[in-house]
This record gives sequence, C-alpha cells and structure tokens, in this order.
Amino acid sequence: MQSIETKSLRERVINMLRTAIVNGELKPGQPLASTELSSQIGVSQATLRDAIHALSAEGLVETVAYHVPTVKRFTKKDIEDLFKVRLMLEAFAIREVISSDNVQEAVADLYKICGEMKSAAEADSLTEVNLSDRKFHDAVIKHSGNMLLANLWNTVSQRVQQVMALRNQTKGDLPQIARNHIEITQVIENQDVEKAIELLNAHVVFVADVTTDTWIDDNTE
Repeated sequence: MQSIETKSLRERVINMLRTAIVNGELKPGQPLASTELSSQIGVSQATLRDAIHALSAEGLVETVAYHVPTVKRFTKKDIEDLFKVRLMLEAFAIREVISSDNVQEAVADLYKICGEMKSAAEADSLTEVNLSDRKFHDAVIKHSGNMLLANLWNTVSQRVQQVMALRNQTKGDLPQIARNHIEITQVIENQDVEKAIELLNAHVVFVADVTTDTWIDDNTE
C-alpha cells in the first residue's frame, strides 16, 4: 500500500508542476530549486526530484549536471518546429478520420465544439474560444482512432498551450476563428481530404506566424 500512496503523491506533484509550466505560471528559464520548491509544495526533495526528472523526459524541464533544473526555454526556431510538427500530426489525423467508418460521429462532435466556440466568440470571451479551439483539435486527433498519434499529440499540444500562454495574446476576430473551424468541419463532412488539410494549414500557419512575430527569444520575466 505504501508504494501506491507514494506513486499517487508523485503523480500529483508531476501534474501540479506540469500545469504550472503549461499555463505559464512557471516561466521559461525559471529555476526549479529542490530545497525551496519542495518546501513550498510540502513534499520531500526526493519526490520533487523524481517529478522533475519525469518532466525532463517530457521536454518541459531542462536538466544539466551540477546545475539547478530550469523550465525549458523556447526560441523562435523551437516554435517554428513545434507548429510544423503539429501540422503534420493533424494532417495525418484528418486523413485517418475521413477514411474511417466513424467520420459522421467525428463530424457531429466537431460541430458541437464549433457551436461552443461560436457562443464564446459572440460573448467576446478569448479564454473560452481558446478552450474550444483546443477541444476541437484534440477531437480531431481522438477520432483518428490512432493511439500512438494521440500520445504524440499530447506532448505537442502541451507545448503549444505553453507557448500560447506565454505570448502576448490579442483577441483578433473571434467570430472569424469560429467560422474557420466550422468551415474545416464542413469540408471533413464532405470528405474532401486535400481541402481540409489546406484549411487546417492556413489556420495553423496563421497562428504560428502571429506567435513567432511577437516572440522574444529567452522569453523570461
């Protein structure tokens, strides 16, 4: 029973730190000193070191021998590479969704999320639009039915969320963002693979360009 409790505590610490990093509460380059952080969280240094090691394996923390671990920094090149990989994964997922037997189920799910996004846009809520946006793209991956793809996507989407939380966000045209996702869904419904990927590419490239244009390397506060 003790090992189960220890594992549970370890997972809670990993989740706590992961959330703080992904949401931008812990900034790139910020040191994760085991003495201070373990005292702040209320866990042993050994448990904290174990959690940091796990987050290092996920690519969220940088560890160098004889140095204090830090939250991973992003350069513009890192972000460009991140969005390229994101696009490749989503394009593959769209192909899988359209060629599957459950394409109509996927479309129904995507339309539901688009409805939530449209309502959030009409309410002028950037936070809720962003939440629906993440749900939409997560759903595309989910409906591909490819578990390996889903695991790869989890890592990539975490980093995208981290970058988006760190950059200075402007609202832009929220209703247009919602319309873009409705259009993507309509093309998936029509099972037009190339058009769906074309629209996805335009959406992701736009977000990537806006992000990199406003990004300063070694973004720390």
